[in-house]
Amino acid sequence: MKLKLFLPILVLILSFSFSFAQSKYAYVDLLKVMNESEEGKKLRKEIEEKFNYYKEKAKKIEEKIKEVKKQLESPLLSEQAKKEKEKEIEKLRAEIQKLTIEAQTTLNDMKKSAENKLAKKIKLVVKEYSQKNGIDIVFFNAMVSPILYADKSIDITDEIMKLLDGKKNESK
Repeated sequence: MKLKLFLPILVLILSFSFSFAQSKYAYVDLLKVMNESEEGKKLRKEIEEKFNYYKEKAKKIEEKIKEVKKQLESPLLSEQAKKEKEKEIEKLRAEIQKLTIEAQTTLNDMKKSAENKLAKKIKLVVKEYSQKNGIDIVFFNAMVSPILYADKSIDITDEIMKLLDGKKNESK
């Protein structure tokens, strides 16, 4: 009984192994493409510009807070004026908190959008490259990767970056 079950499983494993052995495969280092390709650098620059926009805006609010605090130290201010200055400081602090939340949300959305946009482009380029070069399977290699080791001879990352960036594919 066990032999009858074992034999079909063994045949299935061997046939899968044989078909996989005949396949041509490669891998792409996604982090490298995202960090070093012109497309990735362009998207990262857009995010950095938005970050700097929020940073500058926060800096201006901080300067206003310092200015109001300095005014608050004046002995010539009435109690009513001091209370108004303290309310103004609280309002500015709330504005910074709101700006921080907005910045985090916007920057996270931009990052996700950029990664998705780049991933779609990479997928199209990899598909075209694989069809042109007779590659059956392309794995990805990223920070948390299912690939523990891969020989550099199957690494097509540089070719994919060249194609993604619109450069002519040069042979190795």
